[in-house]
Amino acid sequence: MYEIVIVGSGPAGLFAALNLVEKGIDSILIVDKNPFPSGGMLNDCKLNLSPEIGMDLDELKITRDEAKNYIDFIDKTFLRFGAPEEIFGDDEKLYREWDERAKRNDVEFIPSIQRHIGTDLSKNIIKNFRNYLEEKNVKFKLSTNIVDIKIKENSFILESDRGETFEGKYLLLAPGRNGSKWLREVSNRLNVSYSNGKKIDIGIRVEMRKESYPITDVIYDPKFKIKTKYGNTVRTFCTNPGGRITLEKYDDFTLVNGDALKKSKTENTNFALLDTIILTEPLTDPFVYGRLIAISTNILGNGKPIIQRVGDFLDEKRSKEETFFDKTRWFDKVVPTLSVGKLVTPGDIRMSYPYKIIKELKESLIKLNKIFGNTILKEENIIYAPEVKFYSLSYETSKYLETNVKNLFVAGDGAGKSRGIVGAAISGIIASKGIINGEKF
Repeated sequence: MYEIVIVGSGPAGLFAALNLVEKGIDSILIVDKNPFPSGGMLNDCKLNLSPEIGMDLDELKITRDEAKNYIDFIDKTFLRFGAPEEIFGDDEKLYREWDERAKRNDVEFIPSIQRHIGTDLSKNIIKNFRNYLEEKNVKFKLSTNIVDIKIKENSFILESDRGETFEGKYLLLAPGRNGSKWLREVSNRLNVSYSNGKKIDIGIRVEMRKESYPITDVIYDPKFKIKTKYGNTVRTFCTNPGGRITLEKYDDFTLVNGDALKKSKTENTNFALLDTIILTEPLTDPFVYGRLIAISTNILGNGKPIIQRVGDFLDEKRSKEETFFDKTRWFDKVVPTLSVGKLVTPGDIRMSYPYKIIKELKESLIKLNKIFGNTILKEENIIYAPEVKFYSLSYETSKYLETNVKNLFVAGDGAGKSRGIVGAAISGIIASKGIINGEKF
């Protein structure tokens, strides 16, 4: 039997294990369905080093100063395992210039210190992290799906899809955002208390040439928030200068996403523009709503996401494959990083998104366009859909993220305790402290 079993090898699981081994605890098993430990760290690996981004201090039950101390430790750990030294967002003068531009257009600009590692370099950092933990006797069981968890007296019994069983006195569930549905199913079986969230982010991925978004020379992933006429908040998210559009496959639909490599850059920059929707009666299940929008968009794209030129979007016309690179409209000036026809289908995003969301996205694009001197709404720029970000359930936990089930802890994005790598890592450390306090190691 292990002292601690951790399900999930993303930042929450890895940093929980790190804190435990550095306190002298060496009976730890990390289980993950993926063949390579990573979670969100494998996709772009962008560290937001500000308490205002990627975490809810009230949800984590920590102060801003405590968050800053955690962030400093996490950043130093990434550097220790090979992260690049370069930092973005620390030029106060340039920040003020962009802040003033945003304010003139009724847009909020959120400051953030950031470190970009990149999808390519993140693999080496994760390997170094794993090697260190294995040297401290942490065991990894990868490519292993946990299909059932039972409580047996004072321990937890986990069963894999291969018929293997693992036993642990303490259990930390940190399956990541893609594991939130699995976590809900497990919670129902074990009577773990949680409440349904009602929020969901629905939006688009915008792609343009790098020079059209010059702010990334100063701040790698700039955060803008727009309050729309309808009262909703639209925000920029996950900016990737010199990056590429990627696909995110689920069981019955495919979303778009974006990332960037550190050593190899494209001529384009992309970012998500997300409209935060709060559902009310009678439809209060955000996963059902987001899934329906994603599926309908894929249906219009013949089983693929939709790609559309900004010029066609503004003219309220669908994009077509035969005119997608029309030189008379400068469409050849921005070459998409996803293959048109093969991976994405030209179409009309307005056909699959609700009218209100389209109006709010368009309003936000217009405001961003004013901030950037008319470079956002160039006809040749590109938008992709669907981009949907699901919020996790809200789990009722103690200060140290222990659930109502004794010795069962949750952490990370999948448990609704964070919204990014750094926040997830913080939640993992907090949970590990709860385990240490409970056992009096």
